[in-house]
Amino acid sequence: MSDIIIIGSGVIGLSAALDSQAAGYQARILTRDLPGATTSMAAGAMWSATDLDGRLRRWAEVSLQRFLPLTEVPGSGVTLQRMREVYPTPMSEPWYRDRIPFFKRMEAQDLPDGMQDGYLMDVPMVAPPIYLEYLQRQFEEAGGRIETRAVSSLDEVADDAPLIVNCSGVGARELAQDEAVYPIRGQTTLVDAPDISLGYMNHDRVDHIFPRSDGVLIGGVKVPWDWNREIDPDVAADILARTVKIEPSIADAKVLRQFSGLRPGRHDVRLEVEELSPSCAVIHNYGHAAIGYTLSWGCAADVVALARGLCG
Repeated sequence: MSDIIIIGSGVIGLSAALDSQAAGYQARILTRDLPGATTSMAAGAMWSATDLDGRLRRWAEVSLQRFLPLTEVPGSGVTLQRMREVYPTPMSEPWYRDRIPFFKRMEAQDLPDGMQDGYLMDVPMVAPPIYLEYLQRQFEEAGGRIETRAVSSLDEVADDAPLIVNCSGVGARELAQDEAVYPIRGQTTLVDAPDISLGYMNHDRVDHIFPRSDGVLIGGVKVPWDWNREIDPDVAADILARTVKIEPSIADAKVLRQFSGLRPGRHDVRLEVEELSPSCAVIHNYGHAAIGYTLSWGCAADVVALARGLCG
């Protein structure tokens, strides 16, 4: 079948590349940074879909059905994690309550101060350093190639393949000349806290405690239009102070690693076809903001459907 070039090797690019391979396409990835250096490495990577509707919900459901079996695959980096997800206002029943292995509402006495509602649930939790390596290994073992190459324009690769899949994240602002794309800075800390088994997520304050297979990730922040990729010590201190109020034992936990990254913000995910030339089309797949992992496999499935419509 036809060749496909995927630009970007974060979770969106790797997922699209693997599903393209599975559909019979010869896929190769062009990327400025290898998977371990992408923004996807810095993600908390909990499957989280409470507020989603429309095609976002459909993509999240596809991803859930892909992640759940991976929780039973050793070395995948995906585990089934019990989480407390809390809210400052009353919430309706989430659409996915019967699609996950365990769900119930939290009792009022178990809610933190200021919170009026919450869910106790088992959801997929991804450890990006392990999961991205797992995906990369699968891609390469199936014959895929990853080339470390910065692509400055889509026209630059238009003669290399009949189809390009643009998974360049926040880089799409320049690569696709899309001024709707903007950075949302994030920062997290990975700590050694094996006694913490119950996770926590407050979407309102971006406070989270994620027990993962590589440690416990604490965070976080969402700062629009901040291009800084460096670790900010003041932010790290604030994250620690906030999460210690939820889990006091974190105060004594050893710091294993700190992450920062630029989420690709946009008013909506861009997943559509653009004709570059009579012999080349591009499928744009970017703008996933803070839920790239949650949407990754659903978007990959739509990329393949679009590719089949273009290339057969």
